[in-house]
Amino acid sequence: MLLRRITKHIKEQNWFAVGIDFFIVVVGVFIGIQVANWNASQFERREEAAILQRLQSDFERIEQDADRSLEFHVRVTEGLRTMLQSLRSGELKNKDIPAFEQALVLGPAFQTSADRSGTFTELMSSGRGNILRDRDLLNVLVEYEDFLERYAFAQKFYSEYSFLFTEAFRRGSNYSVEIELTEEAFALIEQEYPLVSYDFDAMVSDADFYEAAEELLFMHSGTILWRKRISERIDEIQRQLAASEPCSIRTLCATLSSGLNSPRNGRSRFLKREQNET
Repeated sequence: MLLRRITKHIKEQNWFAVGIDFFIVVVGVFIGIQVANWNASQFERREEAAILQRLQSDFERIEQDADRSLEFHVRVTEGLRTMLQSLRSGELKNKDIPAFEQALVLGPAFQTSADRSGTFTELMSSGRGNILRDRDLLNVLVEYEDFLERYAFAQKFYSEYSFLFTEAFRRGSNYSVEIELTEEAFALIEQEYPLVSYDFDAMVSDADFYEAAEELLFMHSGTILWRKRISERIDEIQRQLAASEPCSIRTLCATLSSGLNSPRNGRSRFLKREQNET
């Protein structure tokens, strides 16, 4: 209909009317483009809100796993220190037996944890990292991934290096079961370990065993330093996530998020801890 009207006005040489018709067409196209852009922008904001929620969930889980891993290595390190002190004194006191046996069982073990965010890995592998408008958040996430690459190299070194001392460390002791480092293994830290027997006097006189215990203590202590740095970076990411707003208005965020059927789980455990402290 508009095309017929434009043709009619041209035939009549009514240029004013033709100008108005073209103006209407241009405005209509412009409005259509703006509406399409607005819809695309709103879709991206809803997607960003969902991604932020998933990142919060990921790093809550990562924080818990990292805490367990750090606790594991701290306990093993304490046990190895007790072991070395007992070997130097040539006496194993009753109060030191649990820590000694703990170190004897778990000394050569290096616990791993799921430190990576599946959401961020998926986001970067698909080339959609720019959907996160908070550049500070994006930067700390990228730096965190880079740090994990360096930690993976250190883990590989510790794992391979520990094998050089495992045989000497295992001499003089026997086990009733094999210890597999699953999630349940953390519960064993507080329990009596399934040792059938061990020869403490033989260990005291075994220089190779003492050296192995020293080297394992060094490697576990190094792992603790790495784990603490990872925890610091996790805390920083959680601060950024808590401060990041997927939209300019909170109520709009909630509305857009509900559109994706992704209810917010609230702020991270880190933020709750900060609120409790204040």
